[in-house]
Amino acid sequence: MDEGTVGLDGSRLARLIEVGRGLVTETDPEEVITDALEAARELTGARYAALGVLDSRRSELEQFLTRGIDESLRETIGHPPHGLGVLGLLIEEPEPLILDDVSLHPRSQGFPPGHPPMKSFLGVPVKIRGEVWGNLYLTEKESGPFDETDIRSVVILAEWIAIAIDNARLAAAERVRLTIEAAEQERGRWARELHDETLQNLAGLRVLLSGTRRRTAMSPVSPILDQAIERIDETIVELRRLISDLRPAALDELGVEAALASLVERLSANGIDIDLYVELLPEDEAGSRYEPQLEDTIYRLVQESLNNAIRHGHAVRAIVEVIEEESEIRIRVTDDGSGFDPNRSGGGFGLVGMRERVSLSRGRFDVRSGDEGTTITATLPARRP
Repeated sequence: MDEGTVGLDGSRLARLIEVGRGLVTETDPEEVITDALEAARELTGARYAALGVLDSRRSELEQFLTRGIDESLRETIGHPPHGLGVLGLLIEEPEPLILDDVSLHPRSQGFPPGHPPMKSFLGVPVKIRGEVWGNLYLTEKESGPFDETDIRSVVILAEWIAIAIDNARLAAAERVRLTIEAAEQERGRWARELHDETLQNLAGLRVLLSGTRRRTAMSPVSPILDQAIERIDETIVELRRLISDLRPAALDELGVEAALASLVERLSANGIDIDLYVELLPEDEAGSRYEPQLEDTIYRLVQESLNNAIRHGHAVRAIVEVIEEESEIRIRVTDDGSGFDPNRSGGGFGLVGMRERVSLSRGRFDVRSGDEGTTITATLPARRP
């Protein structure tokens, strides 16, 4: 018998196995968490259960999901905890923690007004692939303090949660990968069609009109032909910009560094001063170019960040850094625009798409924004075929 199951009675073991089977077949992370919190309350007799999800820096809580507290009480309590006090201790030292009275612990910072009284406390880390992903918290056991049997049960449950969340993330990641891949293929198709048909047709029409204009230099229709040629020239310029936005030829033919240089040159025409610093290993040193998905991710992150800085932040200066070191590529885009709230519902300004791309590449993503500007940072594994 596994060491962690020693001391657990048959009914509790059976319930844990049943819960585990249900969790690992669930593909919705929110449902996984809801089911797990209910199971934790049932197994330990706790009145309240919560799961705190760590942020990308693993320094504080990004999400705090609860069971046992109704919506009206949650509104009375106000903002969820960030992971200070005793919750912060579990972040710093990710080991199971039992307290008979959480308020008596030296790290306790008390509860906000309207918060229900809580004494008994049990906290257990949730680790995915060896890294702490979050913490499972239980309070107010009905029959008295939590005990070692409760720890064993919740540790096993935390392992089930980790497996279930990892499975759900992988399933979601596959859907995201296919969606992004399809979107890039569609962008490429449209770019080729616009280039091979529409752009070439416009160029042919311009040649035809220019020839007619030369033959009718003194004709009354000459000014009309001049206007038509001017409009065609403007349309060709705009069409070339659109084709580059959809799928820059440089990205496929020359690589991400050349594509970024072209992007910065094109966007600088909008009046923004952009400094570009790229330090990537040369192909002859590294052996080959990066994986196509990685090059797409690098380019789209910089493109989206700069577009946001121009369109929404009205920035006048930006700095782009793409640097490879220690088998990772660090991308940082800083602008002096008006900023935005990165925590608002939906993320705003394409952040969801950027986060999905970084997550799919198993990288790290961070956004800092305020009145003095925005800094978007991503770190990606430098994968090559």
